[in-house]
Parts: sequence; C-alpha cells; structure tokens
Amino acid sequence: MPRLAGAQEKLTSAENEQQYAACMALVDRNPTEALESAVAWEKQGGADAAQHCQALAYIGLKQYEDAGVLLERIAETMPQVKAPIASEVFGQAAYAWMLADKSQRALHDLNQGLSLSPRNVELLIDRARLYGESGMYFEALDDLNTAADLSPNRPDIYAYRASAYVSLSQLDIAADNLDQALAIAPDYPQALLERGRLHALNGDKDAARKDFLRVLEVAPKTDVAGAAQEQLEKLDLKAE
Repeated sequence: MPRLAGAQEKLTSAENEQQYAACMALVDRNPTEALESAVAWEKQGGADAAQHCQALAYIGLKQYEDAGVLLERIAETMPQVKAPIASEVFGQAAYAWMLADKSQRALHDLNQGLSLSPRNVELLIDRARLYGESGMYFEALDDLNTAADLSPNRPDIYAYRASAYVSLSQLDIAADNLDQALAIAPDYPQALLERGRLHALNGDKDAARKDFLRVLEVAPKTDVAGAAQEQLEKLDLKAE
C-alpha cells in the first residue's frame, strides 16, 4: 500500500506519519472507526494521507463508488514527482470501480495508472484480467506478456495467460503456461483451477477432480475454492 504524505497545519510530519499508520491499521479491523478517525485527522491537516485512509475505509464499508471518486481525485491532483504513487492510487481506484461493477471506469483508471508507470506489473495484470472478463483476450495477452517479461517468476501471470489461451481454444499453449506456473509454485491455486478446467475440457475427469480437490485443500474459503467447488459440481452432474 503506498504511503501518502500530505501537508499538515496542526500536526508535525512525524505525527502525521503516526496517524497514517494508526488509521491504516484500523481500515481492516474496523472501517467505521477508520473513517471517523480519518475525517477528524483531515481537519488537523492530514490532507491527501487522511483522504487516502478515508477512501480505503469506504471500500471496507462497501461504499465502492465513494471510494473510487475519492481515490481518483487524490491521484489526479498529485504532483508529477509523485507519479509512481499516483499510479498505485489509480490502481486502487480501479479496484473500487471493479467492486462496484463499473468496468469502464476501472479500465480508465488502469489506463491512467499505466500512463504514469508503464512497467507497473500489478496494474498490467489487473488490466489484463479486466480485458479477459470483457472477452478482449488478445489485449489481455499483450499485457500479460509484458508483465511476464518484467516479472518472469510470478505464477499468477502464467495462470491468467493460460485462461486466455483456453478461451482462444489454444489448449496446448495454455497447458505450457500452466506447467510454467506450477513449476514456480506447485500448489498455486489459480493454476490448479485452470489445469483442472483444462483436464475437464480434454475429457480427463479424474485428473480434473484431483486438481479441483487440491484447490479446496490449499486455499479453503477463497474465491478460487468457490470456483473449484462449482467445477466439481459440474463434473458430478455430467457423471449422472
């Protein structure tokens, strides 16, 4: 999470740093208290740092549009010397808009962030996922290829790339990417899920079931586990 140092009137720089750390610690634990603290802190001169904590508290409170608007405003008004931090904040704004099911607004913010930091791997991956969800698989692959060049040891890149290749019916290339992902991290849940799907497409239900069950073991109570459970139920329906 980027740290934002805002101008202050009533607190010293050190006090603002302490306030930011305390506010951020509250965000996950109690977003309502974090929001109240951030509002009070802004009145003491917390500036962008206080507003940043407010925005993340809004996400915790599921007020995603409020968060997106505020994060955009922070990023857009940051000076050019803070471009790398601004790009991260644009990425957080995009995340808020994705949670709000506003994919075009999210894409706009990812584009803004990448215009400031073209080599930001996280933003490239996020934009690729957004492209993939929109059926823009070649655009997704362009971003994932760039991300792989910049960070070749990340298994998530190869797992997402495999998903795009499956959607393009290029199953052999998808399998190669999954081999790469699992060579880096043998129990990486997203890669296991994608490999299970690939096995199912190829008619190997036993291998598919093994991968889906492994996802449930290594990543219980996650979105990936939920997807694996759905795939298992589909296999069971086909077996009846």
